[in-house]
Amino acid sequence: MKSLKSMLRICSGVLLVMLFCLLLSCPTYATDTKPPIKVFIDGTALKMDVSPVLKDGRTLVPLRSIGEALTAQVNWDESAKKVTLTLGDKTVQLVIGDTKAYVNGEAKTLDVPAMLVEGRTMVPLRFIGESLEAFVEWNGELRRIDITTGPAPAVQQSLSQVMVYISVDYLDDWGQLLPDFRQTAGMDDETNSYYLKLMSQPGLAGKTLGIVYDYVGMRVVDGPVEKDGITWWKLEGHGKSGWADERLLVEMEGEWDSQVESAIAWAIEKTGSPDYSYKCLGFVQDAYRNGGITLTGLPWGTAKNAATIFKAETNKDKVVPRGAAVFYNWEGTLGGTTQNWGHVGIALQTGKYDEIDVISAFDYVYIESGGYLAYGMNMDYIGWTWVFKKK
Repeated sequence: MKSLKSMLRICSGVLLVMLFCLLLSCPTYATDTKPPIKVFIDGTALKMDVSPVLKDGRTLVPLRSIGEALTAQVNWDESAKKVTLTLGDKTVQLVIGDTKAYVNGEAKTLDVPAMLVEGRTMVPLRFIGESLEAFVEWNGELRRIDITTGPAPAVQQSLSQVMVYISVDYLDDWGQLLPDFRQTAGMDDETNSYYLKLMSQPGLAGKTLGIVYDYVGMRVVDGPVEKDGITWWKLEGHGKSGWADERLLVEMEGEWDSQVESAIAWAIEKTGSPDYSYKCLGFVQDAYRNGGITLTGLPWGTAKNAATIFKAETNKDKVVPRGAAVFYNWEGTLGGTTQNWGHVGIALQTGKYDEIDVISAFDYVYIESGGYLAYGMNMDYIGWTWVFKKK
């Protein structure tokens, strides 16, 4: 009898454990107290038999509803689980569960793939709308998406190019990032350089795909998306891509110059390096060359000579443009010779010479304010210039 009771107790215990595990494995869903997302096309509410789904900061809507509302021809291939929308000269193709899509045969990467929900094919609204040349706008406060067919409204403003900028307002008294920014930014302990994290998707749950250092310029290719109380923009540049925290970006004006931006990105990667100790001219030359720029007027000799060759003093009272070579007088002893060797760096911002930051090489490569170089280090500012043919 004892043996039978023991077996019963064992069986009962096993059943309880299995029941507990079963309960743990069952998915639970948090109750969404927010109002449902509404979609309007040219001011008319989009009729849908399935409510929009918010997935990783992206809104998915029923394929047929959005396709027909945009007057696109919709085709569903059951065997291949492939969606095709055609409107005019535009053809968009998506496959259920695949983050790769095609627009007129050109591959595109989706943040969220098309998926099946309650027997309905759900597709990413912004991607479909913009691929069919419609303008898509998200209002997070109203949880409303407005789609405008035809040309985008002239009043619409959007970021197109930005510079990573970690403001001192986001640092504590010890130079460490405040807690609110530690998930979207970081600091290199070796060089004390701050950087932005590029995420795999909008939101703090995304994986870090890479980093972009302070002052580096990037192109904006998507966004904005509101997630976790942060506005996110998708950036591309210098072989990197990912979603970034808007608070750590500043808009750059003027035309995008990929060569200058590549030169700046290369220069910033050298921050803290002793490889160019007291070779400021060589550092600037290598930065430009690594950006694919062909220099003119060679050989320059010294930074002082280069300032004279390119007549930097003629721009002394003009606003310094980002990426320009900035020259100073510097007298010292190098190789046993004492003379005015001059000093040169690259402007990281556009503005007055004593209000911008400059990257240059002394005993090591570092970033300093132009005002400190001119006044704190007693190096008279000469002026700025382009040392190559600017496009």
